[in-house]
Amino acid sequence: MKLLRMLRTVITARGLEALLLGKEVREPDGASLGAVTAIKKELSQDKIWMVIDNLGQKKLIPIEEIAKVADKVVLLGDLPLPRLATDGDTSGS
Repeated sequence: MKLLRMLRTVITARGLEALLLGKEVREPDGASLGAVTAIKKELSQDKIWMVIDNLGQKKLIPIEEIAKVADKVVLLGDLPLPRLATDGDTSGS
């Protein structure tokens, strides 16, 4: 079962790359956080994050925080600041 979960995570991450890469990320109030530059996945934990770049400062935001996707990615309104993790390793696993 773990192998199937990992495979599902990989397939989901690839689909998200096609959907999200290059899109601007905004908070519900309209404030821009930057653009999606990569999708990072942690297969052992079944987690996927967007890597957001804003003038060279990178942040990781879990995909569970996405409220909607159109020409921009809009996040949920209750995003606590500590969840916006800054990470030096944004290689995408």
